[in-house]
Amino acid sequence: MMFDLNRAALMAAYARFRVQRRLSGVHNLFDRAEKNWVIAPPETIETPPSIVLDGEFDRIRVVEQWSTPDVEKRRMLGGAFDRPAVMAYEFKDAILYQGSIIAAGAEKRILPNEHRASSAKNNPVKVIDEGALAGSFLGLMYFGHWLKDDAPLSLLAEEYGTPFSPSPPSWHAAQFRETHIGGYIDFLDVPWSQAENVRCKKLIMFDDEDFTTHKGRRLERLRSRAYKKLGAPKVTGRRIFIKRGIADKGVRRFGNEVEIAAHLEAEGFLVVDPSKMNVVEIANAIHGAALVVAAEGSHQVHSIFTLAKGAGLLAISPPDRFCTVNKRWTDLLGLRYGFMVGDPAEEGFTADYDRLRRTIDLFGA
Repeated sequence: MMFDLNRAALMAAYARFRVQRRLSGVHNLFDRAEKNWVIAPPETIETPPSIVLDGEFDRIRVVEQWSTPDVEKRRMLGGAFDRPAVMAYEFKDAILYQGSIIAAGAEKRILPNEHRASSAKNNPVKVIDEGALAGSFLGLMYFGHWLKDDAPLSLLAEEYGTPFSPSPPSWHAAQFRETHIGGYIDFLDVPWSQAENVRCKKLIMFDDEDFTTHKGRRLERLRSRAYKKLGAPKVTGRRIFIKRGIADKGVRRFGNEVEIAAHLEAEGFLVVDPSKMNVVEIANAIHGAALVVAAEGSHQVHSIFTLAKGAGLLAISPPDRFCTVNKRWTDLLGLRYGFMVGDPAEEGFTADYDRLRRTIDLFGA
């Protein structure tokens, strides 16, 4: 009976919002918060240059849509980057419904647009006195963003209330705990939980997307949890190649990944295929490595909690979707970042092994 009452209250709150939106128009949710405050002030961070062969930047044909050539060149050259404040926003009588947070007559979409949340009829309604949102739009779209954004966000949310987040449809299955996300939640004791329909008497939301030193400290807390299970971090001579593990199409298709993996394995690299391994196996394989090589993508982020300071991450990037977004967290964690740009192919790209070998040599012994 209690679930029925909660569901009725949720639907009534959503109906009131729809009426308010018709009468007063669309509003920015953060602008309508009861109050907001600065958790960490703006800052300027000095970053090192990327490890890269001369002329490599000129091989780029198209930069990824959420970046710009100027940003990417600055990341390559290193220097000062401004980081915004980490902010908190408080709302009363908020709901999570159909993938959106609704409060104060405004809405903010959390679940990516291409995913439709399950109907309220199919999920219980969770009632939370003091809740804190632990999910983000990008984190619910990409696995890598969940690891580097939503996992540390969960630690921040835990300080202000009960952390919760909606989840994409593929995560609804009963075997969710067996996925890599579920594995990391258990391995790192991440205070994150799924909830599709929520009523909050008080809700705290955060602006925590950028890679600030505040987020860096939270990432280090998660890294320390991994080290307690794996042993103290220490760079060894081991080198790793992480396979993409999915059948990409279009500009991200790595046409000769199998051949590159074979070349590197012959030189002593350990080839890691996350699609065939659980989180504990992946973490043990990467822990203590001196260098990780992989095509640019979410699978690179498996190394975020296990590479020791001073280790390297080398990205093989598509020439038609170039991005060095992962350099933001390597800079924070004292890791060395480098890249090489692949050669365009009929579909996707290939990697020239000679240039890859010479880029690897730039990292040193």
